[in-house]
Amino acid sequence: MNRKTRRHIEKTMGEETSNNFAEKISQFERLPEQCTTCQNSFDKQNKDMVQSWQVVVRQETIRLFCPECIEKVHEAIKQVEDKNVSTKTI
Repeated sequence: MNRKTRRHIEKTMGEETSNNFAEKISQFERLPEQCTTCQNSFDKQNKDMVQSWQVVVRQETIRLFCPECIEKVHEAIKQVEDKNVSTKTI
């Protein structure tokens, strides 16, 4: 991030926000080049991929997930929730 952009962000949103924003941008450089689960390749230059894939950051670990894998996770969570609801009603 260049000085002009950093100063503008600091001026409008505060120094803490500026530092947080700079940290997020630097983490983008460490982004994996493929999906963490299915190993599909990820193109940082493809706008559709950038908008549809999800990034999960936990402490220093950065994981990247494609839309298909995210959908599978959501379905699995829903099945577990449905199973828990059905056992509570019995």
